[in-house]
Amino acid sequence: MIVIVLIIFGIIWVAYSYLSVRGIEHPKYVVLEKHGGYEIREYDSYLAAEVVVEGSQEESLSRGFKILFDYISGNNREQESIKMTAPVTQQPEEKSEPIPMTAPVMQEQREESYAVSFMMPSNYTLDTLPIPNDPAITIVEREKNKAAVLRFAGYATEQRIINKQARLKKFLEEGGYGILSSSHLSLYNPPWTPPFMRRNEVMFVIQ
Repeated sequence: MIVIVLIIFGIIWVAYSYLSVRGIEHPKYVVLEKHGGYEIREYDSYLAAEVVVEGSQEESLSRGFKILFDYISGNNREQESIKMTAPVTQQPEEKSEPIPMTAPVMQEQREESYAVSFMMPSNYTLDTLPIPNDPAITIVEREKNKAAVLRFAGYATEQRIINKQARLKKFLEEGGYGILSSSHLSLYNPPWTPPFMRRNEVMFVIQ
């Protein structure tokens, strides 16, 4: 009887996790190359709501998520709910210096400070997107770019993230790619998702 209950619970868990992300909008991209363990993608431009949060990787992700979720839940001047998208993206806060190219920037990491962002649904423009009540939130336009992405399942613990970032960086250095950014972490699933169904990615913007 216990085994049957566990099986039923497992089926419900998997089904609920699948349905909770079904139909959620993701950033649009084209896969240009596939290598052993990673992909080279070209991403379209999109709008994102972003907040910079101090703290560890885990702490800043949690706090940043809550601030942004509050914004899309109606804490904006229009009191409008905005559809959830995926992934939630996190990267070290960066200080940028323009270089003589249109897209890439040279970036420098600052300790214990992370930018957490939600992609905004594609039906919005800068003019139509609700204005956040929280002044810590900024609306940014992500430029079209090329990126190297390594995907992995399971729980995205801090050590696993560090290991995956190092692995991807090594792949890129061996392949002769120029890295133009610090590493981005993308999380596509809600916390209750079973480990084997989770989609996590680390990414570097490249030349």
